[in-house]
This record gives sequence, C-alpha cells and structure tokens, in this order.
Amino acid sequence: MSEHDKIRELLALAAAGALSSAEEKQVAEHVRSCITCSNELEAWRPIASELRRLPTPQPSSWLVQATLARAEAKFTEQAERDWNHNLMIVVVAFAWLLTIASWPVFHFVSGRFGSLLEPQFSHTQFGQTLFGQTWISFAAFTALEWLAGAVAAVMLAIRHRNERRLA
Repeated sequence: MSEHDKIRELLALAAAGALSSAEEKQVAEHVRSCITCSNELEAWRPIASELRRLPTPQPSSWLVQATLARAEAKFTEQAERDWNHNLMIVVVAFAWLLTIASWPVFHFVSGRFGSLLEPQFSHTQFGQTLFGQTWISFAAFTALEWLAGAVAAVMLAIRHRNERRLA
C-alpha cells in the first residue's frame, strides 16, 4: 500500500477531527502537495459537519446498570479466582515446608535425633532392598501433615465464601 493510499484512508477521519496530532500533520503535508486528496478532504468536511449535528444515541439507564452489574460480577469472579490461586500456592508451600521441617522433628520424637544426617529409609536383607520402619513411619507422618494442610485449605475456602456471601 502506497503512502498516498494510506493518506486517502485517513481523509474522512481528518474531516471529522478524529486523528492524532501526528496523523493530522501527515495528512496536512500530503494535502498541500496532492490536489486529489485535497479535493476529497473538502468533500468530506460538510458530511462530517452534518454528522456532528445528529443526536448522539444514549443507552437506557437499565442497560447501563445491567452492564455495570455484569462487569462487577466478572471482576469479583476474577478476584476470587486470583485469591484461590494464591491460597493454593501458600498451602502447597506450607505443606512442603512442614514436610521438610518434620524430618528433624520426627527424628527427635522417635528418639533417633543422632541419626538425623544418616537417614536409613531402607536396608538390604538376603539381596533384596526392604523399606525400613523409619520410612513407613515418616511417610505416615507426612501424609497426616498434608491432610491437615488440605483441611486447613478447605476451611479457609469455606470461610472466604461465607464472608463473600454476607458482603
């Protein structure tokens, strides 16, 4: 598309005063040197003038209210999705933190604090690797921690939903 064609597409908007200052300057420079575009711009000016005299349609008040209500509902839904997403990140991070922190706690409670740096999750007997009692106990302890985190997340979600309903 040539520069001339680009300017011709802007002529109606120039007559209506709907161009940016940079575009207006570009059209003005072109119109000074191109008689065809100058004549077309002059043809558009009375049309734009008459169009400005037409009444501007106004939406009814119920349409404005309905649109605002829908927009507010969308913003509320998005805010709730964001809150739930952030809550899940916090709960998962907390669960991992509990899992990592529970290893020394588990060793302390089970009386094996001295063997903290030498975890024995399995042992070999008759050429086969067997899971030791420590591993099973720690897995059960970790599962209970994660379950507690899930219960806390559900309770927070229910509380948040109830607060939102009351608001």
